[in-house]
Amino acid sequence: MDVVIKNGILVNAAGKTEMDIGVEAGKIVALGKNLSGRKTIDASGKYLIPGGIDVHTHLETVFGGSQTADDFFSGHLGAIAGGTTSHINFCFPDPGQSLLATLANWQQKVRSKSLIDYGFHLVIREESHLEELPMLLEKGVSSIKCFLAYKDTVQIDEELFFKTVEKAKEHGLLTMVHAENGNIIDYLVKKALAKELISPIFHARTRPPELESQSIHFAASVASMLHAPLYIVHVSSTKGLEEIRRAKERGTNLWAETCPQYLFFTEADLERKGHTPGLEHFEGAKWICSPPLRKQEDQIALWEGLLLGLIDVVSTDHCSFHFLSQKTRGLSDFSKIPNGVPGIEERMALLFHYGCNQRNLPMEKFVSLTAEMPAFLFGLEGKKGRLAEGYDADIVLWDPNKRRILSVGSHHIQLDYNLYEGFTIKGGAEMVMLRGNIIYANGQFSVEQGNGKYLFRSSYKHSLNHDAKS
Repeated sequence: MDVVIKNGILVNAAGKTEMDIGVEAGKIVALGKNLSGRKTIDASGKYLIPGGIDVHTHLETVFGGSQTADDFFSGHLGAIAGGTTSHINFCFPDPGQSLLATLANWQQKVRSKSLIDYGFHLVIREESHLEELPMLLEKGVSSIKCFLAYKDTVQIDEELFFKTVEKAKEHGLLTMVHAENGNIIDYLVKKALAKELISPIFHARTRPPELESQSIHFAASVASMLHAPLYIVHVSSTKGLEEIRRAKERGTNLWAETCPQYLFFTEADLERKGHTPGLEHFEGAKWICSPPLRKQEDQIALWEGLLLGLIDVVSTDHCSFHFLSQKTRGLSDFSKIPNGVPGIEERMALLFHYGCNQRNLPMEKFVSLTAEMPAFLFGLEGKKGRLAEGYDADIVLWDPNKRRILSVGSHHIQLDYNLYEGFTIKGGAEMVMLRGNIIYANGQFSVEQGNGKYLFRSSYKHSLNHDAKS
């Protein structure tokens, strides 16, 4: 074997045990005791976990008239340092552009910059896109996304959403949905601006949790009626989580994610006071995202949802915009603040420290939320998300005692602030292996641009069938 990793504690969603891992030709070829190979890595005192999979990112994306601060290169650097080895980015078609043309454009955009493996979700913007759904699996795309918010930009109406879910099911595709009532939000935003309510806090006050829960209820009802699969992105509220619980209890094929920002911040952060001259009362713009941050009781409910299994995945919705040159576009109008926050670098360390260390989140659940369920749902079963024979050797040597303070001065993404500035974290990636190659060790990168491979994904049905047999 090329490499044997010895003396570590191997963790999958099904359990953990002390076991050696044998790697050859980029694959895991053996699990057991007393393995030997040409190179040996000692993992004593460390966890061996699958490389993280972030299924919700917006790298090198133009949204709301601004391009995100992170391109694929800088975003991948952050991902690697945080223990993430694969991600799935959203592709937004231009008006009138076909899905297949959009996919080809994004593949070209990432190819020369990639450091880790990548895939794409395609966004449905018009009815003509439905004609292309039968061709997506042939291109390795097994998921699409619909927006029920952002009126007059990417929002689609209820009829098109119904037709999309219906046809996606027919062709083995998983529909993802941004669930907020965009029509009422649009009304509330205009009403607030008419009263000259312009500061960041009004982003949250014009997007109340009732508009998330109502939209989740609608989307889940469509999925239930059609017996179709549905994935709710970035659940942020107690009310939204309650709709998730009801849908799951009815037997709806529905899965939900949340993101770190909803676990650590509240709408009070939108009223933070900063130290940048002239922008002291605008500091909260750093925390503008949609859905918005909620209240402390919502945080508590989301953590409980993770522990109880109501939430299946923790992704990031990484969508970074510089504070000084981009967020400030909304200085006199909160609705013009680019929506989005970072997280691709911090996701796994935050969940480990505040979940496993402080809330007794089992390591097995940590792996399920960050790698195994993402692979299961998004067509990577048998390739990624688990440390098992035949799988890609995407292995993270996780040091549970690694200490650091999160800061803009030490992160690897391309952003002029760190949302988690000053957070003290215990636990992190000491070594990261992608397809058998060490790409990060002891704080040093060893990877060239173009290293990443396109994730050719299969239908969610493949994962369901595979799970039923195993």
